[in-house]
Amino acid sequence: MTTKGRQAAVVGVGYSDLFRHGDPDPRRLAVQASRAALDDAGLGAADIDGMFHFRFDGDISVHQIQTELGIPDLAVYSDTMVFGPSGLASVMEAAMAVESGACEVAMAIRCITRKTGHVGALSTDDAPAPGTYQYLAPFGWGNVITGMALRKQRRMAEFGGGGEEYALVALNARKWASQNERAVLREEITSEQYWSARPVADPLLVLDCDYPVNGAVVTIITTAERAADLRQRPVYIDSYTYASGRNPDAPWAFGEDFLYTSTRACADRLWSRTSLTREDVDVAQIYDGFTHITVSWIEALGFCGIGEFASWADGGKTIGPGGALPMNTSGGHLAEGRVHGIQFVTEAVLQLRGECGVRQVQDANVSVVTNAFGSQTGAMLLRT
Repeated sequence: MTTKGRQAAVVGVGYSDLFRHGDPDPRRLAVQASRAALDDAGLGAADIDGMFHFRFDGDISVHQIQTELGIPDLAVYSDTMVFGPSGLASVMEAAMAVESGACEVAMAIRCITRKTGHVGALSTDDAPAPGTYQYLAPFGWGNVITGMALRKQRRMAEFGGGGEEYALVALNARKWASQNERAVLREEITSEQYWSARPVADPLLVLDCDYPVNGAVVTIITTAERAADLRQRPVYIDSYTYASGRNPDAPWAFGEDFLYTSTRACADRLWSRTSLTREDVDVAQIYDGFTHITVSWIEALGFCGIGEFASWADGGKTIGPGGALPMNTSGGHLAEGRVHGIQFVTEAVLQLRGECGVRQVQDANVSVVTNAFGSQTGAMLLRT
């Protein structure tokens, strides 16, 4: 353990309902997930003195959540707006607050609705392209979707193959989601269904993209000393890190590493901050906003060589149930539903506590969690 200050541990996790349709009140989602996490930990709302939310403009704020839960005062709090490694940002901020002594019990949350969730879409727009985008638009770059399509095309050109690694990630998500009652997409898909899926920006297919939902997910973090007296077996935060890479202010098209962005810097820093090794990892929870991101993270972390994901995954055996490195055991964003990364932490916690039922990874003691892409990546190691 190489983090500074006090040892932090996750002691509670909670989910709201996850669902696709409708326009729910985010207060209901946030309260449902918060109360579930508090009950999981055996704590009351008044025990919370720190709160952190990675959110978009229009999402519920920490002060609104505090009010809804009836928390009398917060010693430390933050709304991390847009920039940061998605939902993992709130978890890492909560861990830092506990480790530093800024608070004793911190709640990390991501509450998102499809209305505010920046759901990507393609459209016809004849407005002039602003700034640097005037140089990108002629080549088809319009938003994150076209950006991911170009990355998929670049990877196939650089390493060969027809994108088999992307299919393996998508099929794996559905395989695990079929065993997860929370998952929104629980029907397994075949290879034929993947390859015949609708293109959204050639060669990116709709099954390469996450599935936006309405929902909230919460983790509760406190000190190891306090955790020893609470309801659940604590899961310790071994190490974590952010990375921005060079030129973080530039559009993703102009980053120093088009295929991997800052994931390799983030992974290298994570391994430098722990005594754990890749061989110690029993289960991986890897961000899958798009299948390209997942492939990039696995290679950046060094579980296989650069460009070798498809052969390493062995037709999906490596990352599926019973595999050498079970990955995204909840179904992830592709199938459980996109709640912006934080549920990779909660799924890791449930796996390490041995509470995942039919999808439980046997003897899981260490999990790696990664979030996001571009200039805002983050990674964490959790252990029993």
